[in-house]
Amino acid sequence: MPISDLSEEELDRFEANYRRANKAEGGKYTLAEILLEKKRRRPSPFAVREVAAKIVELARISKDGLVTYGEIWNVFRPNIPWEGHKTLRIVADSLERVIQYCVIHGLPILTVLVVRTNERNLSPQAIQRIYEECRELGMNVGPDPNAFVASQVALSRAIIVDQLPNED
Repeated sequence: MPISDLSEEELDRFEANYRRANKAEGGKYTLAEILLEKKRRRPSPFAVREVAAKIVELARISKDGLVTYGEIWNVFRPNIPWEGHKTLRIVADSLERVIQYCVIHGLPILTVLVVRTNERNLSPQAIQRIYEECRELGMNVGPDPNAFVASQVALSRAIIVDQLPNED
C-alpha cells in the first residue's frame, strides 16, 4: 500500500510509535516519509510552487537578497492589510509547505531567505527550527545549525524560477 493511501489516523499512529521509540526508521515507512506525507496533505493558503517562485524572485531583486513575510503577504493578498499574528500564521503555514516541497524535490530550503521586516535576518530560534525540521524530514543537515542554514542561503540564492518543478 502506498503511503498516500494511509488515513490520517494511521499516519498519526506511525508517527506516535516512532516518537515513543525515539527512532526515525524501522517500519514500512520512515518517520521522514510519514512527516512529509502529513505536510503534503495540509492545505496551503497559497499555491506552494508560486510561493517558492516568489521567494526566489523577490530575494533576487532585494538589496540584501532576502524577502519578508509582509512582502509575501502583499503578493498574494495585495488588498488585504496585515493583521499581526493572524496574518503571520497564514504566511508561516504556506512556508511550511514550501519546506516540504523543497525537500521532496531536492531543492535548497528557500524559506531561509524569508525574514521579519525589522530584523532582516533569521533569529537563532528560526535557524534552529529550520535545522530541526529539515533533519526530521530526512535531510542531511550536519552537526551545525548555523552552517546548515548558511549553506542553504547560498544554494537558495543560486536557484532560478525556471528550475522549480511543478507541485506533485
